[in-house]
Amino acid sequence: MEIVEHPSRFFWTFGNHENLPMYRRIGKVSTGGVQGNALWLEKWHNWYDSDECVDRMADLGLNLLHCRCYKGMGWEYEKDDFPRVQAFAERCRKRGITVLAYVQYATLYHEIMRKELPHVADWAALDENGKPYDYNGQYWRWMPCPNRPGFVEYIEKVLKIIIESGSFDGVMFDNMVDFPCYCPDCRKKFVEHIAEKNWDFLYPEFVSMPPVLPIPDELMDPVAIEFVRMRHNSIRDAFMRFRKVIKDINPDAIITGNFPMLPRRYSYIYGSNVASVLAPALDFTLGQSASNPGLDGTNSVVSQVYAYKLAHSLHTKVVPLVDSDAGGPAGSGSAKSNEVYIAQLCESLFNNSIPVDRIVMKPTRGGGLDQKVIETRRPILKRIQEIAKKYESILDLPEYAPVGLLYAEDSVGLSKASSEAFLRCQESLLRANVPYRLVFARENFIDEAEMNLCSTLILPDVRCMSDRVLEVLRSYKGELVMAGRENGGCDENYCQRAELPLEDLPARRVEITPHDVSKAMYYKFQIFYEKDNWAELFPTEAKIEIDTVAHAVFKQSPDGKIPGVLISAVTSVPGGTITLPEKFRAKEYEFVTVEGTQAAVFNGDKVEIPPFAGMIMLCAK
Repeated sequence: MEIVEHPSRFFWTFGNHENLPMYRRIGKVSTGGVQGNALWLEKWHNWYDSDECVDRMADLGLNLLHCRCYKGMGWEYEKDDFPRVQAFAERCRKRGITVLAYVQYATLYHEIMRKELPHVADWAALDENGKPYDYNGQYWRWMPCPNRPGFVEYIEKVLKIIIESGSFDGVMFDNMVDFPCYCPDCRKKFVEHIAEKNWDFLYPEFVSMPPVLPIPDELMDPVAIEFVRMRHNSIRDAFMRFRKVIKDINPDAIITGNFPMLPRRYSYIYGSNVASVLAPALDFTLGQSASNPGLDGTNSVVSQVYAYKLAHSLHTKVVPLVDSDAGGPAGSGSAKSNEVYIAQLCESLFNNSIPVDRIVMKPTRGGGLDQKVIETRRPILKRIQEIAKKYESILDLPEYAPVGLLYAEDSVGLSKASSEAFLRCQESLLRANVPYRLVFARENFIDEAEMNLCSTLILPDVRCMSDRVLEVLRSYKGELVMAGRENGGCDENYCQRAELPLEDLPARRVEITPHDVSKAMYYKFQIFYEKDNWAELFPTEAKIEIDTVAHAVFKQSPDGKIPGVLISAVTSVPGGTITLPEKFRAKEYEFVTVEGTQAAVFNGDKVEIPPFAGMIMLCAK
């Protein structure tokens, strides 16, 4: 599948992926940066469907989008718009633009659906008081429950219509989330789930469905843990069913979906949108957040890299849809705003993902496009597309990352202490530009192949680990590093062991820097960095010395060479130094920027990086 094997060939955009009733009902600026109560809304809506709009996107090299299709208002209501949607999709495909049909999962527009489905309340997820959950305070949208009879089957019916039409290249699922539901169907499923545990300290038929809010710092309640895991299973099963429906009709259809590809306890405990659970249902993932790359103060670099690292550990790809809902400013066209724009695109490109511009097709007041923004961004887009094409063979390579950081999903999910330790260790590695990878573990699984690519493996206060994971770690041949004091102190269910199980190993011990991670668990993923010495603690043969606002990716070919060092930065950087010993080096290199190329001259093992802004690449000629 080209989009997965060669993501650098695609540039994603959108500007009107909701239907008119959605914009009208919300009555404010919403997804695509569209003003829902605008008197000019229909004019814009019709223009976006036009040949002129499609030509404009194609001219900018934007060759991938998701378009409106099903919003959760019921197919009988939405089907009248379907021929127009199909016509738009066909226009796009004729111009070489890949089109995914937008399908909303987490919404029941009950004010409208009741006409077709009078029993729609029977599909709603219920809170502890038996009241339907609304969607982010929007009282006219209920959250569905995948365990209530009929809902999943209804989405399957809609998917069949969409895929059998032959008008789309695939499907984009929005809002893959499942709140803790207390409906009778979930109650029945939970009793069955608890009965399978064969616990001797309760009767399953009388067990209480536990609250999960407020999220406890340390989730040790065994019943609450199983309530979380049951819900993980429920949403996983629903999306695996959707995948089967789509692939049975068209095996080549692209399936992607939107959930935070971030290590958030909120996602693990409350939202049930956990990366390892949902990624297998998709060909690649989206990750909408407000984590627009940039600086927030002097010690916080907001970045998409956290999402890329997690996706790589799961052997999938993520496309972070930043700019929140694309309702924010498009930038002034100043040199400073261009730096951030370039960094955002190149951060994606360098991490083997699809660059996204969600703003350039955003309407201005009255329903037109901002021509200044388009003219500012066109040459940047064209240049980065040229770079993507010329250096595709380098961009597609895996990373050189001899340092590993264990990401034990259960531990991060159940323990605030473990979660914060993991985030702090990752930030130390990231800001020091230590070439590292995440090694994924969950329950009885640890990615041994990925672990064995590391010469050093850091355990970041991983409190919850299964016996199987401990067994694998004890067999690890590289250098084991203990960060924190409680590694392996409990099993995967947060049950305390009699003693710490790894204390007899000849591991190095390091202190965890107390970066402020208090804002890293919400929509905007943000960590405030404190300067530390982790670059000295974890030296690697190939390395970079550069400002902490920059992020470098070392690309490694099968013969062990490093033909590219790809660096993005959200502000101007006063250069730096790259060290590449002879065994890693190709014959000749050049520096590549948006402005052009220049020679790269090594002095022994080192080459000086000139000052730059946005991006720079050291690439083999």
